[in-house]
Amino acid sequence: MGKLENGTLIAIRCLALHQRYSIRNLKLRLDLLAKLRHPNLVCPLGHCIDSAVDESSVKRVFLVYEYVRGGTLSSYLSGSPEKTLKWCGRLQVLIAIAKAVHFLHTGIIPGSLYNRLKSSSILLDEHLIAKLSDYGLSIIKEEIYKHEVVEGKRYLQNNVPAMEESEDDVYYFGCILLEVLMGPKLHRKGGPFVLNDLVVSISSQEEREEVLDPVVIGTSSQNSLSVVVSIMIKCLSVESSTRPSIEEVLWNLQYAAQVQVTADGDQRSAVSSQSMLAHLKIGTWKSVFPAASVYYCSLNTK
Repeated sequence: MGKLENGTLIAIRCLALHQRYSIRNLKLRLDLLAKLRHPNLVCPLGHCIDSAVDESSVKRVFLVYEYVRGGTLSSYLSGSPEKTLKWCGRLQVLIAIAKAVHFLHTGIIPGSLYNRLKSSSILLDEHLIAKLSDYGLSIIKEEIYKHEVVEGKRYLQNNVPAMEESEDDVYYFGCILLEVLMGPKLHRKGGPFVLNDLVVSISSQEEREEVLDPVVIGTSSQNSLSVVVSIMIKCLSVESSTRPSIEEVLWNLQYAAQVQVTADGDQRSAVSSQSMLAHLKIGTWKSVFPAASVYYCSLNTK
């Protein structure tokens, strides 16, 4: 984190370049990245290039972004009950990030398809608006995944034979869905785990309560939760050809949110109806037996 002369807080990321780039080539790539604007992307503010003395090659690039105060998504999935996001809040975060990824895939030419998706790259501002950071780095250097360890790779242990087949945004979005569903329970497992076993457990209605975050279970409707579980399983498919598009993921998340809003409305209506019925019964009893009520009261005053 840093601060500009006008007091504006900024976030700085240092990107080491393992492949040799000319200054001109790199500037073209950085200019493309700087033009990306979306309400759910952390805004790039500038960059600084660390080059050789003769400017024949570049060693490092410092990327400057807006500072997002709220912290990472991970911090909102555990911790104090007041801060932990309930189901509706988690859906809004997922929808926002899906919109950002959809923009990166389809809103620019060429599309940015490898965006280092992980919960620590999802930031929330003071209004709990989700923004994606660390995106578009494949625009700057194509071989980023060969040299940098992606945190989400641990989800793949004992699960798929070839890493290259699973390195796409939809798969890693599925990993984020899994973390949102399980919350702290995911990290309590510790060490390598078999993804297929988790998927089977979450798919089973009987085992869900043991696997999923209690906050998710307690604040979601069964139908809304089932929609998200279903799309998560598709995202985590071993075969990349069978995974959904990010557009399909976004549609399902928006549908799940709509289903949840309807369920919450129905629940509030049911509670309101029960309360009204209880008041009506009391009023009816008093209107039918007014003398008995007065007599009972007079007895108690003696």
